[in-house]
Amino acid sequence: MKKFDFTFDEQVCRVTIGEGALRTAGKVISRCQRGGAALVVSDSNVAPLYAEVVVESLREAGLEVRLAVVPAGESSKSREQLTVLYDELAEMRLGRDGFLVAVGGGVVSDLTGFAAATWLRGVDFVICPTSLEAAVDASIGGKTGVNHPAGKNLIGAFHQPTDVVMDPACLHTLTPRDIRAGLAESLKHALIADAAFVSWHETHREALLACQPRTMGELVARNVAIKAGVVAQDVRERSGVRARLNFGHTIGHAIEASCGYGLRHGECVALGMLAGARISRALGLLREDECIRVEALLQSFELPTRCEGLSSYGTLASYIAGDKKVAGSRVRWVLLSGIGATVIRDNVEDQIVRQAVESLR
Repeated sequence: MKKFDFTFDEQVCRVTIGEGALRTAGKVISRCQRGGAALVVSDSNVAPLYAEVVVESLREAGLEVRLAVVPAGESSKSREQLTVLYDELAEMRLGRDGFLVAVGGGVVSDLTGFAAATWLRGVDFVICPTSLEAAVDASIGGKTGVNHPAGKNLIGAFHQPTDVVMDPACLHTLTPRDIRAGLAESLKHALIADAAFVSWHETHREALLACQPRTMGELVARNVAIKAGVVAQDVRERSGVRARLNFGHTIGHAIEASCGYGLRHGECVALGMLAGARISRALGLLREDECIRVEALLQSFELPTRCEGLSSYGTLASYIAGDKKVAGSRVRWVLLSGIGATVIRDNVEDQIVRQAVESLR
């Protein structure tokens, strides 16, 4: 087992990574030492595979445990499903000594985390990520929330988990498409923060796509370290440091919402990163060969660089205008100033954005 401790706003988040970690969740989760009750939240795809393992481990630790299962898919990041969780918590009479546990991907962790942030004005929660996207990204940083028709993640709160328990063996039940989508977030971390990590992806491409355990374990650990290092400098995204993590997300979220969440989050981020690289090139921030390398990197991991049925630019622009990174009426664009480096610009001309978006058709 690999164990890391990260401190965000004076709160310690303990990360445990290792095969069989879910079976020992009751022993490794620090919150269990304080007793109380726990609501485990999972979705209809993941629950039959892993939720009962976590439930039994918590019960063996002496806790009262209940399991809530929400429908699989982005549609569960909704106020309706949030109410379902509140009803479960009310029926349990879960108090401040209780906590919630998310077992699943980013949808489950975002929904569960927001329920924990708002129940009794905030109770503890734990994340047991079972998707690659959640393991390398959603599980670290404390962003929680649900979607609104106007855009993704517009309703939410910063609420750090006390523990993150990752079992790389969970990745073996993912589809190749889901693995590729998760790798998009890893490529994002590399492109914004670590040029050597970009090269590592290129060197280990076959092992990553084949989901080889040792390589995937290293991938998860390196992503956790990158993201935690950025988050620790700007926990509530006020100084602009943490905004770097949103590279590819402004356009990616717009594509995701406009297509009714028919594409994987990572697939939309890949499209957003390519558009972001082309905006960076148009502004003279990125060399042509570097822009070509970004596109080749995405293609080598079988991620989309074109989108059939892409919504009109006007539709996408309306979602972009509602992005959380808009300050006043200006969109703050996270762009590449080189491989492994970023810069933020709020004066990008609309025509440049339009050309980058249209290039994805």
